[in-house]
Amino acid sequence: MNNTNFTTTERIFKHLTDIHRGRLEEMARQGTYTQAEMAQELDVSQSTISRELKSGRTRQMASNRTYYDRYLADAGARYNVSVPLDNKIR
Repeated sequence: MNNTNFTTTERIFKHLTDIHRGRLEEMARQGTYTQAEMAQELDVSQSTISRELKSGRTRQMASNRTYYDRYLADAGARYNVSVPLDNKIR
């Protein structure tokens, strides 16, 4: 007997490309866009933008030795490097 009664729909995930991350960095630097506007511009969900901004946030030091947070596309696109048990990267 087949039971096809379910209430969830298939999820569609989109990964951000380097071009999208670059555009996101520009929008974040300008400071005039909300996360919802960024999401609409890049055709992704607002939660994707929120997670990306969080993962790419870095602390920078200004010339007057004050700190500020900034989104960097390179930081958001970091890949996890797997380290073997002997702690030597191959």
